Parts: sequence; C-alpha cells; structure tokens
Amino acid sequence: MIPTLRVLVCIASVCATLATAVPAAAAGDNPHASAFVTLYRCDADRWIAVAYPAPSERAREPVRLAWQERTLLLGQARSASGARYVSKAADLEWWTHGRAATLRRLSDRSVLASGCTET
Repeated sequence: MIPTLRVLVCIASVCATLATAVPAAAAGDNPHASAFVTLYRCDADRWIAVAYPAPSERAREPVRLAWQERTLLLGQARSASGARYVSKAADLEWWTHGRAATLRRLSDRSVLASGCTET
C-alpha cells in the first residue's frame, strides 16, 4: 500500500528539517556515516518518519520524529539493547532494535505505535 499524502508531507517536513540542521557529508566521506531518514510502517497502518543524525553527531544531535503531524526532537538515552531516544517534554520514547521499533509514552509506558518496521 502506498503511504498517504499526510505521511509524505511528514517525511518531507523531517527531510527539510534535517537538511537545514545537518551539513552535507564532505566528498569522500563514508556514506554510511551520514545523516539519514527512515520511514517505519507500524500496526494499524500508522507511519512514522525518523531523521537520524550522523553516528558521530548522535551524542549531541537529537533524532527528529514525525508523529501526529508534528516533528519532535528526541535525545539519545541509555538502553540495554538497540537504540533508545526520549523526549521528556513530549513524554515520548522511541526504541529501535534492528529493523523494528516501538513508540511509547514515558510517563506510563503505554504503547502509541507498535510493530513498526523499516520500509
């Protein structure tokens, strides 16, 4: 199924934000060490676009997550496995493990989007 126009607008918004926030990679840099955007398809046909900073910038730069027509900034947090990002202000936790991810509320651990997989 093709993503809806709303999802495409969210992706464009995240990409535009990322383009202005992260400088382009210099010629000859490893392409896998650059910033990138990943689209996730979740249960209940929900879509989440996430802009990840370059690995060398992850300690300083937040990820940008498109959720409910907003772009939210989440900082890297400790995790036993996978990669975990949180925003206390937005009360959100984005936790990825391999190609799967889950979006939860920080305050009560309720699941907002589950079964998310990279597309």
